[in-house]
Amino acid sequence: MDLTNLSYEEGLKELESIIDGLETGELTLEESFNKFKKGVDLYKHLYEILNKVEGEIKIIMEEEIEEDFQLEG
Repeated sequence: MDLTNLSYEEGLKELESIIDGLETGELTLEESFNKFKKGVDLYKHLYEILNKVEGEIKIIMEEEIEEDFQLEG
């Protein structure tokens, strides 16, 4: 599965679909295992996206604080 162009929202929908499929209990062991592996890959991708965004937010907030400090000083 190519995750490079998958948005956070698309990945989250896909992960929810995988979880729903696993919860039905209607899959074979092999199907469940394959979906589980795909879900783990999606989770890692989504986690990377969130970490990147969090880092960008921290940079923006630090810049804002620095600008505010310079204006006050």
